[in-house]
Amino acid sequence: MSYIIPILGLLGLVFLHELGHFTAAKRTGMRALKFYVGFPPPLARKQVGETEYGIGVVPLGGFVKIPGMLRPEPSDLWAVEDLLHRSESLPPERASEIGIAYDRLAQLVAQGRVDEAAPAARELSRLIDETEGVTDVDRRRVSRCLSRFVESTDPRGYWRSSRSKRLIVIGAGPFANILFAFLLLTGLAITGLPQPLQPTAVVAGLEKGLPAQKAGLRAHDRIVAIDGHPITGFDQVRALISTSGGHPVSLTVRRNGTTVRLGPITPVKQGGRYIVGFLPDVIATTRSVPVWKAPEEGLSQMWTMISGSVTGIRSQGTSSLSGPVGIVRVSASAADTGAPYYLWLLAYISLSLGILNLLPFLPLDGGHILLVVIEKLRGRALSRATFERVSMAGIALVLFLFLFGLHNDLLGAQPR
Repeated sequence: MSYIIPILGLLGLVFLHELGHFTAAKRTGMRALKFYVGFPPPLARKQVGETEYGIGVVPLGGFVKIPGMLRPEPSDLWAVEDLLHRSESLPPERASEIGIAYDRLAQLVAQGRVDEAAPAARELSRLIDETEGVTDVDRRRVSRCLSRFVESTDPRGYWRSSRSKRLIVIGAGPFANILFAFLLLTGLAITGLPQPLQPTAVVAGLEKGLPAQKAGLRAHDRIVAIDGHPITGFDQVRALISTSGGHPVSLTVRRNGTTVRLGPITPVKQGGRYIVGFLPDVIATTRSVPVWKAPEEGLSQMWTMISGSVTGIRSQGTSSLSGPVGIVRVSASAADTGAPYYLWLLAYISLSLGILNLLPFLPLDGGHILLVVIEKLRGRALSRATFERVSMAGIALVLFLFLFGLHNDLLGAQPR
């Protein structure tokens, strides 16, 4: 079983999600400073216009860096404030000069005069950089802090854009995943949608210690008769054994071109029915529709996926949750079954990723959408403190779901 294709498929869906955000930012005029495949440190990067494009070492999808996700506040200048609190090593006159520049900058930010704050922050950065007695560590920390602050004042940053543009940019990520699922399912409807696997009368495996193994049944045997009754499909095998009442039956199988008779075999009762203990082989089938019906079939498949997921959560609860490990494992199994089955599952994962990101919890996209709606209703944005508290609660919830899904994945991987 190869895990390469499922892993690449999952990473591709995350990349597609970020590409949606990036494309929407470019189309709405919002600034996008970076767009990476994978996460830094970079393997390769190139500056094109105002955007740095790169390939990161860590293969976890991708990311888009949009400046000014939050409105700047005086607390963003924490590194300068910390430096001033430890100003014993600074020349007194320069420490006083830095303190005055810091107070002026903090006042501009508090008054919302961000356009004036940006050049003041650059001047403060230059002042500290030219000051003797500042350690290299403090110099780098202050420089990063003020650089991020200047980025947050960008006139084309996220928080300074209109609500409609913010909604478009945030919603574009989930929309990209949902659109991809629809297009993939529509294409499968034309080329062949996978159908439930059909069991056959061919033996795929044997359950250890049960009558079939003891009687000498082997993998790849084809059952052609039971007690003299000709067999054409697995349904007949199951029916004849189930209705045996526990009485011995004789099997006739084709093995390597020869006919072999086995038995009598006495079925045992498990789960309320009689079995002999073998696993049937299965065949994969597909179903196609005319091109003009494909979009409708794609939407129907999406609805089936959504309603099936809701039903599964209601009936199985949290045990139905899966994490990345479980997703890759199931995807690998589907890939081994056949391309249509893997592509159908990829569409399902993409749809799930899009819908999951629309849940109204930070740091998910749905949480940012909810904040824009609240801002519209209140007439002003939530305070930074409220945003951070809500974010921490959302991050805790997302982390809990991730760990719970990972727990289910690892539990499901244990032998039984």
